[in-house]
Amino acid sequence: MGCTSGCFKCFLNILNTVFALFGLLIISLATLSLQQAPTVYITYLYVIGGIVFVSSIIGCCGICQESVCLTTTYGFILFALLIVQLLGLFGKNFDEDYIKQFAVEDVDAKWNLEMIKPGAMDKIQRTYECCGRNGPDDYVSIGRPTLPKSCYPEEKPNIPFHATGCLSAAADEFLRFFNYVDISKWGSCGITALLCFCSFYLARRFRKERQRYSYHY
Repeated sequence: MGCTSGCFKCFLNILNTVFALFGLLIISLATLSLQQAPTVYITYLYVIGGIVFVSSIIGCCGICQESVCLTTTYGFILFALLIVQLLGLFGKNFDEDYIKQFAVEDVDAKWNLEMIKPGAMDKIQRTYECCGRNGPDDYVSIGRPTLPKSCYPEEKPNIPFHATGCLSAAADEFLRFFNYVDISKWGSCGITALLCFCSFYLARRFRKERQRYSYHY
């Protein structure tokens, strides 16, 4: 095999490693945010991250074995993945108001449950280090002058309680999470496009090498 193809093989394997890490990063973000983001969006991240990781394994096998079939299959998987990623990036704009809506719905649901079942807000208050729907005074307004332990850092009532309401705290956390996801998705999209080009180039070179070998022997 020529020097150009050899360099492409080495370069593509390095990119495959980075590509696999991006897939694991997306899966990790989805796992860490199971309770902090919409189920549909989390599922989307799992699917994209899983395909990214598995396709990188297929790519490595095809390149190392110089298999036309595996490398071409890898190229088509990347092309399909690129289309899905672009649809995810441009098909639906997750702006700040839309993201905050998820936080409002989640906190409102837990607060409504808290009013009939004390303790329902504990998990949210521990996660976001907040207290009440809009603030600690919400507990006073529903006839509970004593704040729950989850309103205090490390649940120690002898130190100052969290003054931030959970609506505000959850919205800020949602925005931070989506910003990280957008960065990782843009990086993955760029690597996917580059890998797609390289994989089809190598598949073509592998095919020519095989035809040349068959011709001489």
